Amino acid sequence: MTDAHQDDPKRRIRHLSNLPLKDRDVYDQLLIKDRAIASSIQGIGIGDMEGKIVYINDAALRMWGASDPSEVIGRSSLEFAKSQEGAIRVMLKVLETGSWEGEIEGRRRDGAPIFVHLSANIVYNDNGEPICTMDSFIDITDRKKMEADLRIKEFAIASSVQGIGIGDLGGNITYVNKSALKMWGAGHLSEVIGRSSLEFAESHAEALKIMCAVLEHGSWEGEVRGRRKDGSLIIVHLSANIVYNDKGEPVCTMDSFIDVTDRKKMEAELRIKEFAIASAIDAIVIADLLGNITYVNQAFLDMWGDGDPSEVIGRSAISFAKDQKTAETIFEEVLDHGSWYGEIEGVKKDGSVVSVLFAGSVVTDAGNHPICMMGSFTDITYRKQAEAKLAKANEELEMRVTERTRELVAANKRLVSEIEERKLIEASLRQKEEELSRQSVNLQETNTALKILLNQRERDKEDIEAKIMMNINDLILPYLEKLKNTRLDEKQKSYLERLDAHLNDIASPSLQKMSAQFQKLTPMQIQIADLVKAGKSTKEISQMLNLSDRAIEFHRNNLRSKLGLKNKKQNLRSYLLSLSL
Repeated sequence: MTDAHQDDPKRRIRHLSNLPLKDRDVYDQLLIKDRAIASSIQGIGIGDMEGKIVYINDAALRMWGASDPSEVIGRSSLEFAKSQEGAIRVMLKVLETGSWEGEIEGRRRDGAPIFVHLSANIVYNDNGEPICTMDSFIDITDRKKMEADLRIKEFAIASSVQGIGIGDLGGNITYVNKSALKMWGAGHLSEVIGRSSLEFAESHAEALKIMCAVLEHGSWEGEVRGRRKDGSLIIVHLSANIVYNDKGEPVCTMDSFIDVTDRKKMEAELRIKEFAIASAIDAIVIADLLGNITYVNQAFLDMWGDGDPSEVIGRSAISFAKDQKTAETIFEEVLDHGSWYGEIEGVKKDGSVVSVLFAGSVVTDAGNHPICMMGSFTDITYRKQAEAKLAKANEELEMRVTERTRELVAANKRLVSEIEERKLIEASLRQKEEELSRQSVNLQETNTALKILLNQRERDKEDIEAKIMMNINDLILPYLEKLKNTRLDEKQKSYLERLDAHLNDIASPSLQKMSAQFQKLTPMQIQIADLVKAGKSTKEISQMLNLSDRAIEFHRNNLRSKLGLKNKKQNLRSYLLSLSL
């Protein structure tokens, strides 16, 4: 502050030095008050009733970033406010009610923001007339920043994706954020606040050990298992620590926890996949994006003849290929397009060549960013050898096929000729079909006529059968009866019996059935069958037909075969008798 400013209070009250001695005490008191205002740590300013600044103390001068009162005196107080409208409202409130108190934001000389707690009021003279305004303000910029920081921290804690909880030193929960509430399956703070944090642990003893470690060492970090509200398991990564005040005294505990349940499940699944890859029968290789091998499974070591992974890890995957240029091309193909599949030859540790079916691909993370490369190899050496043999066999087969093709071409020519002939025949057949179609109509008419004739013939046949029956009964049977009464030898009697039997068969309705069965028999077989049915023995039949017994047996066997009785136990005479039923 300048000397002129230091003397300024005297100049403002110089007229009081001429007062009588009795009023000099008033002068001293006013001088003390003026010095108190000037040296106050609070910023104090005095303005006229129009808002122009007429006085400002050192604290206010420093607060606004000025070095001399002349930079401020005479200027409107509205100029120092960030919001002109807000400052006008404050001024009107002071003029209307006589005072105003609150927080307001302004701008320093360099444009930096400043927050002040302002107490403004009107100053009245002894007659109660307003003569000026007086403002006292406290710089609360740091406090506002601190409050803003605290609010940001509060918002950060409240909206953190990590579960955050605060508890007293006895382990009772006093605060949890939304993530923690959701993590534990609770729907409202009242379900958690006030409860012991030990209740949420799967193992009460383990949770108690963790709490003791926090109280003893000030912090603890690690994984712990808990139970949600519904009883389901949750695994969290817990970071617990004691919170201290400015005096270094413990005031509470703070826990932040991340739900790693899914991660632990994923780790278990990854371990299974790792075991699967390690024990796969296909050779599997993982390499970085430069092609340097970082992992091989046992199948790869067995295939390439390396028993120790250290002999392979770190080497370029391309170095195992027989043709380096081809391998480099494949490597670029995998990088450019994400994958490659095909056959390639490699060289084993002992220098022998192996043919493999290779499938290579780029492995990406969740954001689809490439992180490494993976390849699987299937040994197809034996298959390739078999294919070579098959190719040779195919070549020989091709030669035979070529020869056979020539024969087929010739046959094809003949076939074409036959097809042409067949087409001519088909044309002729179609013509005949048309003729047959016309004849079919005629045949239908003819069939109708034939049906009528057949019906008539059937009636005529019945008439003829009736006449035959009558003639047999009237003209033949009487004479047969007379012959039976004459003296006949045995052979004649047999003939007479057969004649009588045949006449009965002619008259019998079962004749047609017997005839149908005997159509496939020779005349001799029919004659023998008739005698068998009549109950004649082989010897009797041989005497009647003047044949040997062996010949009769031969015919009897043939009869059984033709009648379907061979290898069956059915009696021949019984079967023949059944046909006449």
